[in-house]
Amino acid sequence: MNLWLTDYMKTWTHDPSMGPKPFVQVIDRPRLRAVTEEQRQLIMEARLEDLNNIRKVSLYAIIPLIFISFGGGYLLSSRMLKPLDKLNIEMTKRNLENLREKIKYIDNGDEISSLILSFNNMTERLNLAFESQRNFVENASHEIKTPLSVIQATIENALEDDKLTYKEIELILNNIKKQIVFINKLTEDLLLLAVLKNHIKTEDIDFRKVIEITVNNLKAVIAKSKMNLKLSMGNKRILIKANQELLQRALANIVENSIKYSGGTKLDIKVITDMARNLTIVKFTDDGKGIPLEQMDKVFERFYRIDKGRSKKTGGSGLGLAITKEIIEAHGGEVYVSKNHIKGTQFVIELPIIKEQGTSNN
Repeated sequence: MNLWLTDYMKTWTHDPSMGPKPFVQVIDRPRLRAVTEEQRQLIMEARLEDLNNIRKVSLYAIIPLIFISFGGGYLLSSRMLKPLDKLNIEMTKRNLENLREKIKYIDNGDEISSLILSFNNMTERLNLAFESQRNFVENASHEIKTPLSVIQATIENALEDDKLTYKEIELILNNIKKQIVFINKLTEDLLLLAVLKNHIKTEDIDFRKVIEITVNNLKAVIAKSKMNLKLSMGNKRILIKANQELLQRALANIVENSIKYSGGTKLDIKVITDMARNLTIVKFTDDGKGIPLEQMDKVFERFYRIDKGRSKKTGGSGLGLAITKEIIEAHGGEVYVSKNHIKGTQFVIELPIIKEQGTSNN
């Protein structure tokens, strides 16, 4: 406003550079033609005084306007930041004991609502991770504690009995050895699960050869179980990038799982390729008792058992399928239990392939 008035008053001032032209000619306004030079001067002085007064008023008005703007800004920011203060208070309350509790809010579709939703989703994932870790530690401790307790009790009983025969001592030592073997196997499995989180070394290998070696290594186990195994995988080489030893371990875990727990008499292993999706697919199908639908996704969890007492009969630790899942996923693949299979159980492994070549000489 001051700038505009200053520019306006300049039009009332005669510029000497324009020569001795009358003021009325410079600013040709009809109202000024009828007044004298003295009257014009008085009008000019009045206008300049008005301009100075307006400047003073605007200057004095700045001070209360500053206070009003700061006060209004403070109130407005307080109102806008109040939900963030509440969110901060709720965040500081969160700990391991109440991670599952969600922050209640009204979804207004704004950024704060989006932030609260993201925080709730994050705490839910953290809660699942901590529960999984807690269950893992509890299960691992229980699995190790049980054989240690058996070893301790066996040794204490042996030390108290001074009339043990050679055969009884041999039986005790064999029992202790069995428990120690179980602990060693469990420890190796736990270490393997930890290693699989890191980068694994891979090379180009023929997947058919990996399956053949795995089946040959398990011939004694298969023969002892009297289960009839049928292998169908065609005569073409299927090249994949993998760690052969780890892949053999993953395949062997599924075969051993079917032999020990399916209760069936037949196991079919079929290998096919899906060139449209660039995958090789292996299906392990048995004619056993099957897995309940609600437990199909849980069988790959660490220490999970469908039959809680099966480890006493078979010596299993509940880590075999969990290791298989970690190995397959480390190779960029997927393993799952088919929900479309009616009788028995069908495990499916899908792995990315490099290429499928012509007839193999093996």
